[in-house]
Amino acid sequence: MIVSASNPLLTGSGQFSSIKYYATFYLRRHLATINTCFRNILSFPKDPKVLQYMTTYVEHLKQASKTSSSRLRLDYIRGNLELKIRPSETKHGHKMRTKGFDLGVRFKCDESQPHIFGYGGRNHGGLTCSATQRHALLLFKFSINHSYDGHDFPCHADLGSGYYPIMMQWRTSIDCCNWDGVTCNHLTGDVISLDLSCGMLQGTIHPNTTLFNLPHLERLNLAFNDFTGSQLPPEIGRFSNSLTYFNISQCGFMGQVPSDISHLHKLVSLDLSSNYFDFRIQPHVFYNLLHNSTSLEELLLHNVNISSSLPTYLNLSSLKSLNLRSTSLQGKLPDNLFSLQHLEKLDLAFNNDLTSQLPKVNRSTSLPLKWLDLSFNIGLSGEICYSIGHLKSLNHLDLSYTYLSGEVPYSIGHLKSLNYLDLSHTGLSGEIPYSTGHLKSLNTLLLSSCGFVGPLPKSIVNLMHITTLDLSSNMLNGSLPSELFTMNSLKELSIGGNQFVGEINVLDKGLTLQTFQQLVNLTQLDLSFNSFTGHWDLDTLLSSLKTLVELRLSYSGLSVITNNSNRYVNPDFLVLFMASCKLTVFPESLRAMKKLQYLDMSSNEIHGCIPDWAGEIGGDELYFLNLSHNFITGLPQFQWGGLSYLDLQSNVIQGSFPPSICNMRNLWYLDMSNNSFTGVIPQCSRNIILSIALIDMGSNRFQGTIPNVYEHCGQLMGLILNGNQLEGEGAEFFVQMSILASLLPRKYFQNFGAMKNVVKKNTKPDYLIVNGKFYSIIVTVKGLQLSFEKFFVDYTIVDLSHNKFDGEIPNEIVSLNSLKVLNLSHNNLNGRIPYTLGNLSEIESLDLSWNQLTGEIPQSLASITTLEVLNLSRNHLVGRIPHGTQFNTFEGSSFGGNSALCGFPLAKHCEHASAPKLEVDGEEESGFTWKVVMLGYGCGTLLGLVLGYLMLSTGRPKWFNAIADMVHRKYMIYIGK
Repeated sequence: MIVSASNPLLTGSGQFSSIKYYATFYLRRHLATINTCFRNILSFPKDPKVLQYMTTYVEHLKQASKTSSSRLRLDYIRGNLELKIRPSETKHGHKMRTKGFDLGVRFKCDESQPHIFGYGGRNHGGLTCSATQRHALLLFKFSINHSYDGHDFPCHADLGSGYYPIMMQWRTSIDCCNWDGVTCNHLTGDVISLDLSCGMLQGTIHPNTTLFNLPHLERLNLAFNDFTGSQLPPEIGRFSNSLTYFNISQCGFMGQVPSDISHLHKLVSLDLSSNYFDFRIQPHVFYNLLHNSTSLEELLLHNVNISSSLPTYLNLSSLKSLNLRSTSLQGKLPDNLFSLQHLEKLDLAFNNDLTSQLPKVNRSTSLPLKWLDLSFNIGLSGEICYSIGHLKSLNHLDLSYTYLSGEVPYSIGHLKSLNYLDLSHTGLSGEIPYSTGHLKSLNTLLLSSCGFVGPLPKSIVNLMHITTLDLSSNMLNGSLPSELFTMNSLKELSIGGNQFVGEINVLDKGLTLQTFQQLVNLTQLDLSFNSFTGHWDLDTLLSSLKTLVELRLSYSGLSVITNNSNRYVNPDFLVLFMASCKLTVFPESLRAMKKLQYLDMSSNEIHGCIPDWAGEIGGDELYFLNLSHNFITGLPQFQWGGLSYLDLQSNVIQGSFPPSICNMRNLWYLDMSNNSFTGVIPQCSRNIILSIALIDMGSNRFQGTIPNVYEHCGQLMGLILNGNQLEGEGAEFFVQMSILASLLPRKYFQNFGAMKNVVKKNTKPDYLIVNGKFYSIIVTVKGLQLSFEKFFVDYTIVDLSHNKFDGEIPNEIVSLNSLKVLNLSHNNLNGRIPYTLGNLSEIESLDLSWNQLTGEIPQSLASITTLEVLNLSRNHLVGRIPHGTQFNTFEGSSFGGNSALCGFPLAKHCEHASAPKLEVDGEEESGFTWKVVMLGYGCGTLLGLVLGYLMLSTGRPKWFNAIADMVHRKYMIYIGK
């Protein structure tokens, strides 16, 4: 609540100067500096008397703090109130009192909406706290647990730099009007305000709690305590005639918000923001609340499940702040949303069921709106109206992750107060308007992953206060303005994933280096995936940009050189991406990066053994390492206990399985494929099974059997062992795979929708991000790599081809009842084809070719109506080929190389058969060669298994049609952003 001249607390019912005042201010534990800035508080009194009393208040505070070295200052300039207090010594929880000044104030200040959020006036002229109300407060205290470990509570930074056991000094020997957090009416002694926020309270709020026995309570703040699992009692409705301020945010309340909440018709501020989405408000309760509480200035329901639409017209003329972030709002936005004359903050982000366009702004009105966040609403479409330029008070605008389209209007440049603008991940296109350079107050500009084209406007260099500039993943072209590298306010510069050209050389000397040296505050630089030219001396760059902690140059066209000189490197360096930068050696600069977390040096020309010291880069901090597609022959002993991603594929590494990998117990992804590893897969690999999700050891020279480690799997999603010399009985192997007995529903596979793959070597990195973790899967069609962006949503594949498995096809395989593709080709399997394979009712492709199978083809296979690809060639099958809807569509190549088979579609007639003749295709194995992944269900999570190559016969099955047109498409992903 804003303290104003009309407040009886300050006016004292006409006796302003005669009231005795005293003040309290809580200095929190660990508090080194309190800096509270009140911006644009138009209702704060400008009366010089008030300023005089506030100044007196600060002076008394200074005396009461008894810290001679404390510095306190109060400034009131152009409507801004700034209080700075720097105490040198304070004791947690101590209250500082003065005589002659009766104003208790607690402050809140953030960049979005600074305001006073707590105040209180107390009378000490004889009236004391009501005995009944004191008793009610004590009973409430005894019904609640108290924790003195502040770390157990999510206390917001705006409420103080620590926690305070606020009811600790509630004792009968002290008048309850003097208790911390309690404020009484100075005339009647009634408790009118209870502020227990961040009070380290823990327990359950019961319906019969004596908290509701305070009939005159106007303000109740329980925010940032721990009432996890409590339901808000309907008795809250008892305060219908008094309560104006109610805050239970981040307390862990769950269940239904009682309908009685709508009876609080005097509410000015309501904050029910929740840590759990299980805190729900029924649509009719929500509508009644909006209808009855017409005096609301602040309505904050962040993360409360509303699952309803807003009324077509909002009758909240006094509303200043509306936060319905992540509430499952539905439908359209109210027509008068931008006509609420006092609205300053509007946050409707993360409501994907909104299906609306941006409401138009009334040109004839000057709205005070300062904060507008509609991000992460995929149902928000249409264009940004030109009238948005009338929101001249706006300082925060976030429309990211929406379906907005069209061009950014030139009027965006009229928002002169704007300091944060995020339009990233939208369908916006066209050129970046020149007027963007007019936003002189802007410090953050995020325009990534849109469809912007054309050159970067030169006016961008006019943003002299800009700290974060992200233009990545667009189609911007041309050269960069040279002044871009003189913007010394820049901390983060990301222009990767565009079509920028031009020569940039960073060597020991030259103008470019002198220009870069002006970026004294730069911490992140991303030039990746562009078409620059030039040479960069890594050692010179790192020693020049002393604050740099992230550098991304992958596929930028730049050639990185290193002279391995002993120069300064920021020891706090975190991210270094230099894929396809023509590196030939392991840079010595990496040796000093003790905290490195991400390192990508893939697709370079690094030859020979990795130096021994490289095994210590980053220590336990290293999370991601990609050295794939080089000419590395040997590895050092690894010391990376925290590594989650290790990609060594496509090198020439020889020797046995590195035993140090078995010690990487946090490993999530491991790719050792396309090398020359030999020997057996060690039993110690079971050490990483608990954390590993994807393993690719294909195309090596591993021998022996597959270790029996599946019973230990925790998160295993994929195991790729194709192209080795593994052996063993197929039946035994499938017994180990019994965990695949049931498959996950399709909705689980939707996590793979963000898959991005390399199209061809040395063009893009093959990173896949699922829930923030990285891995890659390469799929090949006749030598070209293919993106499987949507394939895994619907299809499950088992591929055990090109190994030395023998024995019979096990019946256990039919437990994979959602199988789409089964490939057991190129093994030594014998015996009959199980009749039970006909139970695979979802299968679309079946390849059993190049084995030693005998007997007849089961008639049950002909009953599979989904089967579109079949290859049983090169076996020892006999008898008549069954008839069936799908079998009648297969060509002779599906059955060739089985001398004792007869019947359609083969030319060989069976006895007493009259099947029509059909010319046999000379190619017995035409089609495509794929490297694929089987996705199944194992140990409660997704399991993928690829052990070979799938030889598809002719034809285009459904699952192929879905992805065939993705060939040659290029994708990129920026990790860690």
